Amino acid sequence: MSKGVNGLVDLHIYLERVGELVDPKEWHLADARVDLNETEDEDIEAMLNDTLDVSLSLSGVPADTRYKDSSQDSKLIKVRYRYAQGSKRNGKKGKKSRDFCRLMRATKRVYRKEDILQMERDGVNSELGHNKQPYSIWLHKGGVNCYDTWERVIYIKRTRKDGKPYGGTGIRGTYKSTVGNARKNGFDPKRNKYRNNKRVAEAQIDRADKGHHPSYSPKNKKK
Repeated sequence: MSKGVNGLVDLHIYLERVGELVDPKEWHLADARVDLNETEDEDIEAMLNDTLDVSLSLSGVPADTRYKDSSQDSKLIKVRYRYAQGSKRNGKKGKKSRDFCRLMRATKRVYRKEDILQMERDGVNSELGHNKQPYSIWLHKGGVNCYDTWERVIYIKRTRKDGKPYGGTGIRGTYKSTVGNARKNGFDPKRNKYRNNKRVAEAQIDRADKGHHPSYSPKNKKK
């Protein structure tokens, strides 16, 4: 296990190598939403096994996964996630956002589900984890009291006259579309491959426990 990715410089390098930068000239955003109807039926372990098991050191960078397909992709549909402010009940956090959250939003990149799950293995933001241990960025985002969430974004590949999609890896080559057209091309949020744990779309600040570890107790908080 690596010692983690916690400094802003290291985190910036990490995100630059992992996330995809969307070119609006090539892709049309078919749908972007915080899906509060997502379920907890998913095999996270299997998803992690599909990722590259990176042993990251702060003197290096993670393997480049920007142009790999996700298990949630199809020939025409590309599913990615971006970090966004998500709390509805508590409003915007604004200037008090943590450095981690500000940087995650500022990169303006999108990530495969597998890449976000991999962040736990690489110790991303582990200094804010329970007892400074690696934790799931996928489920807990910036940690206790975080106002942010993962927003799911859907892209549709551009096709030729014969109906075959144009080439290109990652999120490259699409045509202007609609959410209805995305459904016609196979996207269905109720299908198992698209279903995520409901906590993915939940801001920690909106939870009754504010995102604290189950063993957390105010009595144990250092004065």
